[in-house]
Amino acid sequence: MPGTRNTLIAGGAAAVLAAAALLLLPSGGEGPAAAPAPTPRERAEATAARLAAADVVDVPVSFTVVNRNDSRLPCNSDGEEYTLRGHLTGPARALEGPDPAVTVYQHGQAAGEWFWRLDEPGLHHTEEMALLGEVSLTLDRLGYGAERPDGLGMCLGSQADMTAQVIERVREGDYTVEGAGDGPADPPAFAHVTLAGHHSGAQIAQIAAYSFDGPAAPDALALLGWSGTGVTDRANARFFGGLASCMQGGVPADAGAGPPGPGAADPAGYTYVDVGRTSYTRANFADPGSPAADLAAGLQDRTPCGDLGTQVEALATDTRNLHRIGVPVLFAFADADTRVADGADHAALFTGAPDTRTVTVPDAGHYLVLEPGAADLRAALADWLEEQR
Repeated sequence: MPGTRNTLIAGGAAAVLAAAALLLLPSGGEGPAAAPAPTPRERAEATAARLAAADVVDVPVSFTVVNRNDSRLPCNSDGEEYTLRGHLTGPARALEGPDPAVTVYQHGQAAGEWFWRLDEPGLHHTEEMALLGEVSLTLDRLGYGAERPDGLGMCLGSQADMTAQVIERVREGDYTVEGAGDGPADPPAFAHVTLAGHHSGAQIAQIAAYSFDGPAAPDALALLGWSGTGVTDRANARFFGGLASCMQGGVPADAGAGPPGPGAADPAGYTYVDVGRTSYTRANFADPGSPAADLAAGLQDRTPCGDLGTQVEALATDTRNLHRIGVPVLFAFADADTRVADGADHAALFTGAPDTRTVTVPDAGHYLVLEPGAADLRAALADWLEEQR
């Protein structure tokens, strides 16, 4: 059995709390009045300015992948070629040094690449990791962002296969850096690749790790907010509600309210797991009224039905294969998570890992990287990543 060191994060998170505070401006002698909320464009511009001031490179990247499935999870995919888009973010000095390392992040259901890149000080995960010296690659998975084909034409197994394709490409520098500006002229090739995921993104990371060898396999795993042995009754109720929608074909990813019309041109096969802002924020945040929850609620994505429909089979497949994972694993759990529990039982299945470590974020909901304890979580993650190299 691998040794397991458990770390309980103290609840200091001044950066996120400060980011959550409303800016107040004087108004007509009657006391302070709240300033207008920044627009999404203003938030993005402020993020870019912070990154530039800190000498952090943040460039758009793209990967050409095939939606195939050679993983150990049997499920169907359309076999077509797609372009996955995202960002490479990290300190310029780290990207320019010898044998650079990168962490490839996979978002979970209902949240695209934005989950790791929320434009608010203290909530932008890859910005904060860059300030700790780490390089991050974030992507919209197939079914999110610009590439939204029929949601029934992909599955968790093909998502794991495409993840393995990305890992192999980042090792070779075989991808596209778009509009690099002050970034690298050529795509960097990385000597060490850690694969990190949140919720179903963590499940995809697991599948990739036990399905593929050689340059397509990660050197380490960081699994956040996922326990295949501890999916809660509340999470199951929402899951089966979404699955019922998928059994009727789902709807287009960007559909409005109600079912699509008979002449709808966009491919269907998508569904909400949490229906409405209230359901979404209560399911994912310890404080559903927090500024972070409010920002995230406006960005909620529908989930591809192919991913959702293969999650139950993936649980059984994981149970048979997690012992095959032979790299170090960091687990991160939220103390007030309403979706997953029993993290220790899940971690115990990784009997082939040379080392496992568990971090618990107190008073945090499922979206633990957007909660007040996120600063300490990132510090623990950065320390662990440094140890792996």
